[in-house]
Amino acid sequence: MKKIIATLLLVSITVVQAQKLETKIPNTADVVITANAENIFKLISVSEMDNSMIGKEILKNINRKRENKVSSVSKAGVNIKSNAYYFFKQTDSVTYHSFLAEIYNRKEYESNLSKRKVKKIKRENGYNYIEGYSDFTIWNDEFLLMVDGSKSYSYFNDHKERLNKLKKEGEKSYSFKRRIVNEWVKKKAFEILNNRPSNSIALNSKFQRGKKKNASASLWVRNYGIMMSNFISSFGSKMYRSMSYFMPQKNNNIYGIDEVTANLFFDKNNASVLLDMTVNSDMKKSFKKIYNKRMDNDLIKGFDHNNVLAFWSVSMSTKELLIQYPELMNKMYGGILPKFKEEIDIAGNVLSLIIDEDAIGRLVTGDALFVLNDFAKKEVEYTTYKYDEDYKKKEIIKTKETVVPDFTLMIGSKEEKLLNKVLRLGQKYKVLDKVNNIYEFDLKGQKLPFGLFAVVKNEVLYITTSKTRAMNISFGRGGYNSSKHSKLIKRNSSVLYADINEIVNRVPKEFIGKKESKMVLFSNENIEDMHFRVSKMKGNQVSAEVKLNTKGNEENTLKLLFKFINSMAK
Repeated sequence: MKKIIATLLLVSITVVQAQKLETKIPNTADVVITANAENIFKLISVSEMDNSMIGKEILKNINRKRENKVSSVSKAGVNIKSNAYYFFKQTDSVTYHSFLAEIYNRKEYESNLSKRKVKKIKRENGYNYIEGYSDFTIWNDEFLLMVDGSKSYSYFNDHKERLNKLKKEGEKSYSFKRRIVNEWVKKKAFEILNNRPSNSIALNSKFQRGKKKNASASLWVRNYGIMMSNFISSFGSKMYRSMSYFMPQKNNNIYGIDEVTANLFFDKNNASVLLDMTVNSDMKKSFKKIYNKRMDNDLIKGFDHNNVLAFWSVSMSTKELLIQYPELMNKMYGGILPKFKEEIDIAGNVLSLIIDEDAIGRLVTGDALFVLNDFAKKEVEYTTYKYDEDYKKKEIIKTKETVVPDFTLMIGSKEEKLLNKVLRLGQKYKVLDKVNNIYEFDLKGQKLPFGLFAVVKNEVLYITTSKTRAMNISFGRGGYNSSKHSKLIKRNSSVLYADINEIVNRVPKEFIGKKESKMVLFSNENIEDMHFRVSKMKGNQVSAEVKLNTKGNEENTLKLLFKFINSMAK
């Protein structure tokens, strides 16, 4: 029993120690970014960091005015093996940006300060601090805190009469505002360092859940929609007082997104950022109906997955978008333009009466795939001008070689007959030329560097730059290998994929400079591909992910990142 109690105490002490910085972060913070030192230094050693270009630059700055040179970033007074935090708080008067880290040697930290800053050090309540232009740096034997404040222009305008009473005799308005903000920033810094654990982010279960295991860094946003609403509102007031009429009401969630979390991972074969967004109850039902559609197989099978350079897929229900749009428009734009909420509501109702959601949903299903197939060199004409002796301008047509993309756009449709009627109408007005069920765009006066061809086949509208590809589609010559990305496309509402090496290798060498060549060489040796995906709705959450896949030549992708930075710096 004693052993169990001792173990629990040890665990509790360890947890408290690990979260002692978090207890200083107020639970009112709007945004918190965590740099997880433990996970970072599982991936890379201090000596590797010291010998990297980034580490050398840090040491160069530290040692610039030191007599006793520091040999490692770990000997600068700040404990780099302890978590560090950035947190953001927006108020009606001042927006606070704060950085919090752990100090292991106060004297070592102070020895890194310039002589000018050392002269500005003041002491109060056991803390040393330096007051800057709009920033405040404070520390003791345990913590280092930096707080920077930016004032709200609208607040000082709205409270001008009350605030003017605080002015000193002869004090200019600019100096007064700066002094007031600096006083508030100083007060905020002391409030943070004296924050009670019971009022801290450490006890916020949503914040703690947002930090994923093995993440090197984590982001937590309390309420994205409200934060953006307040930002837009304050930005508009800053520009013009009259803009406030068109600004959203404060604390109004205009986008329907509540909590947002993001986590950065460096694994053996990939680096990734995973983003989770919580959709509020007002938008959840609409989002699910619009974005939980499964892409049609005809589009997925419409290209060779093994030989594609890049693609972008989007799958949503056009019919449901049109049905839900009036309500969404009222919730979103009614919040952005509160003075016109009634007008927006009426416009949405009128739009719903005019359009036939089912018919449009059949014409354009909401499935779309853009495929980058290749690059090619092509001579294109361009216009320049020459001036004669009398300074009269003369137009000259020249040619130059450029790189043009070879691509295919696929759009799902259940109305083949109607699409063919539209294409024949284009033929009637000589915008399109038809040969063997293939329509070629004839854009008079529009000098595109490539041709454009349209084909309707198997309930898909194809628009492509390749006449040969258009003919193969028209004659049903497909048989593409479509298994590689099939699951990725079907399981997500949107996917952006790029085969990085194939893209850079297809670009002609004469268009790549010396620095770019180094990047190409590094990519060919170490990188595979990347993708960005947005999931379908699961419960009330939508996830997004950016993932870079590598060849696994390094122990992990953080070391690969440092290797890349070092190679580019040479």
